[in-house]
Amino acid sequence: MPLFQLQNITKAFDKMVLQNVTLNVGRGEIFGLLGESGSGKSTLLRIAAGLIDADSGQILLKNKAIAPAYNKLIPGHADIKIVHQDYELFAQLTVRENISYALRFYEKQYQQTRTQELIELCQLENVVTKPAKLLSGGEKQRTAIAKAIAEKPKVLLLDEPFAHLDLLNRNRLSESIQRLVTQMGLACIFVTHDAPNALALSDRMGVLREGILLQTDTPENIYHLPNNRYITELTGEANILKVNAINNIFGTNLVPTFPDKTVLVRPENIIIDPQYYSGSVEATVKQVVFGGSHYKVQVLVDKQKIWGQSAIKPTVNQIVFASLR
Repeated sequence: MPLFQLQNITKAFDKMVLQNVTLNVGRGEIFGLLGESGSGKSTLLRIAAGLIDADSGQILLKNKAIAPAYNKLIPGHADIKIVHQDYELFAQLTVRENISYALRFYEKQYQQTRTQELIELCQLENVVTKPAKLLSGGEKQRTAIAKAIAEKPKVLLLDEPFAHLDLLNRNRLSESIQRLVTQMGLACIFVTHDAPNALALSDRMGVLREGILLQTDTPENIYHLPNNRYITELTGEANILKVNAINNIFGTNLVPTFPDKTVLVRPENIIIDPQYYSGSVEATVKQVVFGGSHYKVQVLVDKQKIWGQSAIKPTVNQIVFASLR
């Protein structure tokens, strides 16, 4: 049974923002919600946190309905904590003081012990005496998470946790979130507009567009078996070609991915090489982009422009060979 469920959540302001959104998250699971700006992600997270009410639908925690926000003097729920994009830290207070503030109503000894546990759990030992205003984006995010989990909630909600972070801090934060969710048995939902972050961190994920949840699945299935072209293009680079054309080029028997008889082939599945191998076809290089561990190469083959990958940097107009794996 899922620990946390959103069922048929609908919300409108001046226009419809969310339409019958349903998702669930288990204990120790990370659910990533991917969508462009304006897709309704942050509104859904605020509803999930009990800060605002949906027009219809319900929120279930351990299979029990959460009371609506309008029934509460202070909106929210003790077992559901949200970390906002702006962190909501006290700028002049140190990391330790910010975390301790979340425990201010507890006995002093427990407050000190729990604060130290959180500092270690969120790997903040090296910045514990720094005021929040001097922290890096990643340090602020981890401090905000430490505050959020101070009272041992069951659900952790993260609003664009990677939005202001460089690659190094994104990687550190991802590791911290995975460790916290596993160790504490949290149900975690994070929203993001960045597909690589959603694909890398999520156990399961969903794609939200204009308030409609288009697909929910594992990151692998979302990437390789998207429901439509929008999800395809949102989650990564893609060749979307007429299935007859690609079958003719490579002598394959691929079936259409989409109803318009087109097929999705990710660039990493097209190997570009200067050497001929059995099954490869001749192609002309049109564009080369350095991709770190590889080169992204656009080739022209049988009047079709196709993106592939090469371990060796080719030159524009060079004759190479493309193969489908």
